[in-house]
Parts: sequence; C-alpha cells; structure tokens
Amino acid sequence: MKAIEVNGTRAYQFESFDAQAVDHAIFTRLGGVSTGIWSSLNLAGTVGDDKDAVARNHDIMFEAFGKKLSTRFDVWQVHGTQVHFAEEPRPPEQKHKPGDAIFTNKTGISLTMRFADCIPLLFHDPVQKVIGIVHAGWLGTALQISKVAVEAIGNRYGSKPEDLVVGIGPAICGDCYEVGEDVVRRFEKYWKKDYQAFFKQKNGSLYLDISAANAFILRQIGVRQIEQSHMCTAENLDEWYSYRKEKGLTGRFGVVFALKDGIKNESK
Repeated sequence: MKAIEVNGTRAYQFESFDAQAVDHAIFTRLGGVSTGIWSSLNLAGTVGDDKDAVARNHDIMFEAFGKKLSTRFDVWQVHGTQVHFAEEPRPPEQKHKPGDAIFTNKTGISLTMRFADCIPLLFHDPVQKVIGIVHAGWLGTALQISKVAVEAIGNRYGSKPEDLVVGIGPAICGDCYEVGEDVVRRFEKYWKKDYQAFFKQKNGSLYLDISAANAFILRQIGVRQIEQSHMCTAENLDEWYSYRKEKGLTGRFGVVFALKDGIKNESK
C-alpha cells in the first residue's frame, strides 16, 4: 500500500488497483475535528462523539477524496451477509439499510464504510467495471461473507473470481485478536473444516487471524489477485481506531471507493 496526504488527512491506497479506472482511499484517524477518545477523523455518529464534529469529518473526508458528499452510498453495518447494489447515491433523508457488502457498476457513486478492527475488503472487477466494499469481522468471516459477495456479484454483474482484484485493508491482526471458544464453535458450524489454521493458542488464550482467513476464502473460490495491507489497527493507534485495544471507547475510520467518471457501464 502507499500513503497519500491531502489537506491534513492521511489515507492509504492499494497499489494493485488501476488508478485510471478507480478512485479509492482508506482514511486513517488523522486530519479531523473530533477531540478526546474520538480524535480526530471519526466517521461514526453512534459512538458518543459530537454530531457536528462527525458531520464535519464526513465533509473533510470527501473533500480530501475529491468527491461530493452527495455521491455517498453507505449502509448500517450489522455483521451479517446482506449484499446491496447501489444504483444511485443514498439520499440524506433515506434511512440506512442494514448490510455488510456494497457494490456498484455506476459512476457518480462513492461507496463508503466505517471500521475499527474489522477488515475492509475492497473489490474491483476491471472487466465488468464493478467495485465494492465488504465489512468482515469475526462473525462475517465465520459466515464467509467474502464468498457470499463474490457469488452475488457473479449473479448480478457476471463478475468472475479470476478477474477480481481484492485489497485486504488494515484490521486487527492474529497476534492481537483474542477470542473465546464460542467463536471457534461458530467457525466449526459454518466452515466444517479448514478453520483451525486461523486460530492459535498464546499465553493460554485463543487468537484469530481474520485477514488470513478471508484471503483463504477468496483463494478457495478462485480469486487470484489479492493485496494484503499487513497493517494492524490495534498495534498502530496513532493511525487507526481499534475497538478491542481501546476497549470500545473509540471512533471509526472511513473507506471510500468510486469508479472513475470516464468509466461507463450499462445496467445488467
């Protein structure tokens, strides 16, 4: 990944993505107006931060991204497997739909999600001209949301796994993500096999590597082009929010993804 800095913000971009086809940025927590535990570019309005500060942070992020806030399409992230397809931006007065995967093949739409330890998975199909963001925590990973998403865009847009370019963004790493036996049981229920490799014992506790698990899922279904950020949110609080490390008292960083305006596509 490479870092970019615009107007006091700092973001990262995957080098595997075609910059002539897409605009994307994973914004750090730097460059916003929030203070205290939310310092400073907090994009979440439900964590106790000042509403006006959060609204201004959204403006700051979109200004840095070079798009209008009115192009935004986002959802209410619920740790499930619901996939949404954006045909137009979400009107400000429209209630968020629950979901954890959003895709579009339309220009003029800026997909956006918020994170703090869960994985941002960014998808680009340069053949069918489709982009998407997937939110994967331990439950989404257990439910194999990345597989669900690939199957959904195959059905909707005709996307093929071998054409996809996927970026696995900053998330809590396998050395920091302590989980309980209940998580192992969920993986056993939904995966049936192959899940044990992503758990390890350390100092009498269990730890889960959700980044490696999602990379495994993607490869199993035929995705060949995967770029890993190898950035741990819990180990780098100067740049990222971490729900686990900060014991829930923290904000959320933003991810924005858009097709370049010159990229045209017809509805399927």
